Amino acid sequence: MVESGEAMLQTLDGMFATSSSSARQIALNAVTKTVMPGGIVQDHCLSMIANFKKAEDHRVTFEQEVKIDLLLQSLPDYFNQFKMNYNMNMLNLDLKLMHELESAEQSLVKQGSAFFVGESFGKPKGKPKGKKKNKKKKKSRIPVARPVAVK
Repeated sequence: MVESGEAMLQTLDGMFATSSSSARQIALNAVTKTVMPGGIVQDHCLSMIANFKKAEDHRVTFEQEVKIDLLLQSLPDYFNQFKMNYNMNMLNLDLKLMHELESAEQSLVKQGSAFFVGESFGKPKGKPKGKKKNKKKKKSRIPVARPVAVK
């Protein structure tokens, strides 16, 4: 007896249910546990999109609003102002979210945010606090090579 395509898929799914289940759990875990440790927000957004795709390949479905919420949740604290603006203004940034996050990141870099100290984004501007302005510079003790007259 020839089985229909759907029945065959159900049979195969039953045979490999444990591996399918664990793969689904791994994909779901990647979506919910991923956080942006630093780096570029665009790379993080693309990584999250890939994680959503893997989860959806294993029959985990997310509404667009849930995807955005999970993405915002995965961002570091220096995006808190952006998150608050997003939530207060009920922004509808489904398609433009990554670009808006990139703009927010660039703005934070220009401000020299303390969160970026030691990061590759930029260095804080201005003089360090607590040092006197009129301190004399110490002379370098490294000998300087001087040209010698050739006779």
